[in-house]
Amino acid sequence: MRANYHTHTPRCNHAEGAERSYVERALAGGFQELGFSDHTPYFFDKPGYYSTFRMKPELLPDYVDILLALRAEYAGRIKLHIGLEAEYYPRLFPRLLDYLRQFPLDYLILGQHGLFNETEGLFSTRPTDDAKLLDQYRGQTLEALETGLFTYFAHPDLFFFTGDRKVYERHVRAICRKALELSIPLEFNLLGFSEEKHYPDLFFWRIVGEEGCAVILGSDAHSPMETWSPDLISKAETLLAGFGIRPIERATLHPIR
Repeated sequence: MRANYHTHTPRCNHAEGAERSYVERALAGGFQELGFSDHTPYFFDKPGYYSTFRMKPELLPDYVDILLALRAEYAGRIKLHIGLEAEYYPRLFPRLLDYLRQFPLDYLILGQHGLFNETEGLFSTRPTDDAKLLDQYRGQTLEALETGLFTYFAHPDLFFFTGDRKVYERHVRAICRKALELSIPLEFNLLGFSEEKHYPDLFFWRIVGEEGCAVILGSDAHSPMETWSPDLISKAETLLAGFGIRPIERATLHPIR
């Protein structure tokens, strides 16, 4: 693993550590690239609502300025990229893009934490056996990938479906085939792996291997030490090898234009 594009900052309210500390940890691991992708601001149309797990719009200028300064300071030692992790909420997405295009952002990664527009639907981490909600997750994420705006799909197995595995398999294969068609990597999430969450779902990753999708490791670092975890990386690579998967080392970034 020579690059990580899934790195958070305290602006999301559930991460810790200065940006510089993440960079230094990446250097200690021999990384050649480090991308920051904190949870994007969003503009919701429900009065009084705002996510507790994402930065507010007024924090984005500071986020960008600090990372631009670090990029200049560490030039020649490591490539630093400025990105965001974003959900695809169809009705709200155009306004978000209008705001983000004001900044020199290098990429977005798709992290679909909620269905519909978050204020109206289920959070992806809540267990459900409702196949209609799974169908919504599939449809929403496929539409997101088709925008061409996302560099990769972070924790694509985040949706916690507890129902019929045959139903789940049909949806997983649809996601895999769209990702393969569009050359969009799927992320094996190291934070979920280390904390033994419901993801990574090994059933999901067996199908990924069968479909031949590009796979990338993502630290999903919420503290500097999580940026580089050599034992965890080794275990993940061994597990994926059992499914015939060899993760790619770098992603091709898609700047927001």
